[in-house]
Amino acid sequence: MSPTPSVPETSSTAEAPDSMPLPESVPQTLDWLRGRVRGDAARDLRATYQVELLGEGGGIFWLRVDGGQLSSGEGRTPRPDVLCQMAARDFFDVLAARANPELLYMEDRIRVEGSMSLALELRRILLAA
Repeated sequence: MSPTPSVPETSSTAEAPDSMPLPESVPQTLDWLRGRVRGDAARDLRATYQVELLGEGGGIFWLRVDGGQLSSGEGRTPRPDVLCQMAARDFFDVLAARANPELLYMEDRIRVEGSMSLALELRRILLAA
């Protein structure tokens, strides 16, 4: 993969969806995500995602969805199906349905390498309850 281009960051406050505090580290982000996986929506999905969140609450981590089960870890994973890079605040706004990922993508605030259809699936399975 070529060097990852920079993505403009957006200003953020210390809050994520509704009253949930914005994670301050990758482990907190992974815990936050594990509680939001919709296993029923991911039953037929098998994909590995590399996620790079910029700014407060950001970091680099991977998510692997396999038949409704989510596994995750810090750092990079070899050969992800999708590489996604964005500001951490934008990531949480998408999950909280406060931002439209397609619009953010058109505004060049989300960078995606790999399968766009799998990138859109990630949003669907991680929707906040």
